[in-house]
Amino acid sequence: MPSTCDRILAAALAGFARRGVEATSLDDVADAVGVRKQTILYWFGSKDALVAGVVTAAVAELGDALDRAVASPRPGRPPTVAVVDEVLRLGARRPDLLVLLREVTRVGPSATGSLAESIAPRLDGAARALAGPDSGPVERERARRRLLEAGAHVIATAVEAELLTELGVAPDRAWLRRRRADLLAALAR
Repeated sequence: MPSTCDRILAAALAGFARRGVEATSLDDVADAVGVRKQTILYWFGSKDALVAGVVTAAVAELGDALDRAVASPRPGRPPTVAVVDEVLRLGARRPDLLVLLREVTRVGPSATGSLAESIAPRLDGAARALAGPDSGPVERERARRRLLEAGAHVIATAVEAELLTELGVAPDRAWLRRRRADLLAALAR
């Protein structure tokens, strides 16, 4: 059974992804978990701390996906393809994570700063893998920037999928293949 802290993080993530960070109150999260607001404040001293905790947990999950993608590459398959495919799989399994990343950018500097601080080490590892074992700082920085661009594409893809679904036009495999090709092109630059 998940700990109270884990249940709070899961409920906050669901609320933030569904209604937005600003529209989700601590009372909403407490109701979803079945605890009092004071319990949330015990684990996370404020809403900003809760947002930071959710971001850290989401980035850990995203980072694990990046690590999996670069840790065991298939022969003949470029690391770029492995990274894109793993992130798309994560997005399909956990669209709330992608929506959270979009929502966090709307909150402002405190949340985006927390996001940047949490994701930097994971991003650096993936950039090293993409740039290659003999790469220097310039190549790693170029790979890091390409990963950030690809991340922006992934978030935009998630938003587009949400919008299409809301309009009654569910994205199909052909649409997903086109988005995957766009991501690979962004990383190839």
